[in-house]
Amino acid sequence: MKKVYLIGALLSFGLLAEAQGFMRFEDKAFNFGAKVGFNATFPVINSLSINGKEAENIDIEYKVGYLAAVFCRVNIERFFLQPSFSWHRSEGNIRFSIPQSLVENNMMSNTSATTDLLMMKTSSLEVPIMVGYNLVKKGPYGLSLMVGPKLKYNYKIAYTVESSTTHVEYVNDNTPFGVNIATGVGVSIGRLFFDFVYEFGLNQVESDFEKVNNPVPEINYDINIDKRTNVMSISLGVLF
Repeated sequence: MKKVYLIGALLSFGLLAEAQGFMRFEDKAFNFGAKVGFNATFPVINSLSINGKEAENIDIEYKVGYLAAVFCRVNIERFFLQPSFSWHRSEGNIRFSIPQSLVENNMMSNTSATTDLLMMKTSSLEVPIMVGYNLVKKGPYGLSLMVGPKLKYNYKIAYTVESSTTHVEYVNDNTPFGVNIATGVGVSIGRLFFDFVYEFGLNQVESDFEKVNNPVPEINYDINIDKRTNVMSISLGVLF
């Protein structure tokens, strides 16, 4: 039994030494790393129009998405430059009501107002270039602030519309590209770090939808959404 305890103790010390060695981080001129995390998309709706009329009762529902990234970091004293390449999957819902004037114009004045649901799912490739400053850089601990531009390409966009009054399908966005400004805070302990980043969408994107297989031919709805997108993300990563 004593031998078992001795072997267990030796293994524990060995694992602890390995963990300390892994956590030990050398201050280099160049590092690379990887991170994974979660994001939440906040669409800012400038206009949601149906046949040229503004929709009513617009409500945004936020959902959790995912991200993964690899990056390199160039360290210059307390400053660093960090270009990255990342993949993001984001989701969200938009609830809205068709304007009553359109319902009445289509001879449905006896129909009560209904709430339609637009579900969004987007997969994107993104290239942020962050400039950071280490407020704290002592021993294994660090605290940094970051800011920089982010270029994104939405390579897969999926919209699903749930409506009791009309059937529409997604046509396209006026551009699959986007530009954001990202700001963030990073906390590190040795090689491990935790990032909190908030992005402000700069460019406007128009998404168009058109009617398809409408069971009531008199009701012809075309939907247009003019929006920009803010994003909040949290991630956990490791530096090498």
